[in-house]
Amino acid sequence: KVRGQNKGGTKPQQPVGFLGEFMLKNGRELGEDSTFGTAMVEMGESLRQLSEVKDAFDLNVRQNFLDPLDHVKNKDLKEINHHRKKLQGRRLD
Repeated sequence: KVRGQNKGGTKPQQPVGFLGEFMLKNGRELGEDSTFGTAMVEMGESLRQLSEVKDAFDLNVRQNFLDPLDHVKNKDLKEINHHRKKLQGRRLD
């Protein structure tokens, strides 16, 4: 699980999310009577929320920045180079 190689069909989880779930599980096992258990549950919940925000941020960056940049690289720059070569050929003629 730590390496992101889970057997299920879901996507690999962030290490922060894995730690959060682990802390939630073990904090609940310690019980609500234990101060340490309560602290672990609260910290685990915070880490789980942080993992969700990080996943959302990664998805947002990919959709709004990396994918359009890849599109520019793959399509638009090839088209520009094609037109440059065409123009260079006309200059030689």
